[in-house]
Amino acid sequence: MTHTSFVRTVEDRVDSGTYVLSPAEVEQVALVVDQFRHRVSKVDRPETVTVAHLLHGYLPEGLLRAIGDFRRYGSPHGVLTIRNLPLPEDLPPTPRSANSVAVDCTPSAALLLLLMSRMGDPISYVEEKHGSLIHDICPVPGEEEQQQNTGAVYFKLHTENAFHAARPDFLGLLCLRPDHDRRAASITSSITEAVRLLSPADEAVLREPRFRTRLAPSFCRGQAHRPYLDPAPVLTGSASFPLLTVDFDDTAPDDLQSAAALDALHEALQAVRREAILVRGDLAIIDNSTTVHGRGEFTPRYDGADRWLQRLFVVRSLRSSLDLLDRADGYRCRALTVP
Repeated sequence: MTHTSFVRTVEDRVDSGTYVLSPAEVEQVALVVDQFRHRVSKVDRPETVTVAHLLHGYLPEGLLRAIGDFRRYGSPHGVLTIRNLPLPEDLPPTPRSANSVAVDCTPSAALLLLLMSRMGDPISYVEEKHGSLIHDICPVPGEEEQQQNTGAVYFKLHTENAFHAARPDFLGLLCLRPDHDRRAASITSSITEAVRLLSPADEAVLREPRFRTRLAPSFCRGQAHRPYLDPAPVLTGSASFPLLTVDFDDTAPDDLQSAAALDALHEALQAVRREAILVRGDLAIIDNSTTVHGRGEFTPRYDGADRWLQRLFVVRSLRSSLDLLDRADGYRCRALTVP
């Protein structure tokens, strides 16, 4: 199937959750990326974020419309995939470090910053890969069994940073290189689709503060103890537009009734899950307020050509998180206080 067979109009692209750049749009995006990289050299600087906000308006109109509609209205399945983004042919080997990040403003980093800043304000966390904005997501030797972005086993469905008061509203995953065997599916599941499969009784329980979520290992700064937060609902929002915050590896129910409701939620989300193999030049933008995500199992080879994604978080606006930020740079959240 060719790219042009996926969609014909901007409206079709938004409805299907996929936007495929035309050859002319690819050229236009590449020009904006070049202009951006001419003005900035490093990723983790306030000026870089500012320039991304100034220049993203020069991206193709159809692309901006698709991104804008997704930002404002969301979608039933909670993901917008942009395909055919321009990346250089001579990529370096896939990193093998757990804390690998983008330091220089490479073409892939520029793409992420330009497109994702159209979704809102980039945000980072001092505990997450040293507070860097753009993270390399790749398998790391010795961490294959971990329920983290460095692992290679099935990654359970989760809200990104479900425990954090300033968790991302959206995350962008840009594929620089797929896994060798095309097995590492990007898995997403939206509560917008799953809620209709829940019984009224289970939905009511899920809206009660009867679930505790613990901090991710990286946010505990090497401590063996991973504390759970106070009880909270996993389902909020209105009946027509529900919101979801849950991590099926780190969220625990308080009692048997809430355990049954959490099991019912997991079953409903699995019933509507979507899987996609991201390939080079694909950017998946995930609505973190409605949609959990995970990853299929795969086998790394550690030969320099393993799966390699880059990730960037954004919030709709930093205004609601100002009390949590290190104001020296304007986008990095200070370290959490671990009980």
